[in-house]
Amino acid sequence: MKTMTTALISLLLVMRESAMTQDYEPTRTYEVLVQSVRLPSGPSGTITVKECDDCDYETYRVTAQTVYAVNGKPMRLSDFRKVIDDLRLGSGHVVNVRRDLQTDKIVKVFIYTQ
Repeated sequence: MKTMTTALISLLLVMRESAMTQDYEPTRTYEVLVQSVRLPSGPSGTITVKECDDCDYETYRVTAQTVYAVNGKPMRLSDFRKVIDDLRLGSGHVVNVRRDLQTDKIVKVFIYTQ
């Protein structure tokens, strides 16, 4: 009976782990100063980010499915570019760039302003 209980608990733990990993999408979010990001010119291009002063620029692919958002509100890339261009005049604003680690493509670019 003890072996049966141990086997059942092990099976339940494996099933739980499997269920938890099914919804997990491995991503990495870069937080870069607005001056350290080069936005794509079109919906299917590349975005370039520099994480620190001493870091090299890194380039990633964006797609038509990439989401651009300001203060949680999704918007077109052209409108997002205008907001970013206006913010470049100031300092200290941080742009978040979320990359899907499996596809190596950018899924979301967003910023929060006050």
